[in-house]
Amino acid sequence: MAEVCLIYRVTPNDPNVNYEELKQRIKSALEPKYKVDKIEEEEIGFGIKALRIYIRMPEASEEHSSDEIENILNSVEGVGGVELEYFTRLGF
Repeated sequence: MAEVCLIYRVTPNDPNVNYEELKQRIKSALEPKYKVDKIEEEEIGFGIKALRIYIRMPEASEEHSSDEIENILNSVEGVGGVELEYFTRLGF
């Protein structure tokens, strides 16, 4: 079965957030249902960073959805905003 990769941009609700702790909370909230491949930090400016999160999930699955991922991300303590930047099919 093919998989889909979704890339989300997550901004913190506090510029003084501990980014390593935020990454761990995000990863713990999503896994094991969704596979977090990578979390990158992106400088926005003035010391503020956003996180770019690469998530894999099965294509055409009733148990998995991008709406659910957004709800999970928005419920994580320290998350101020969530935006789906890109998605692509990984397999044939």
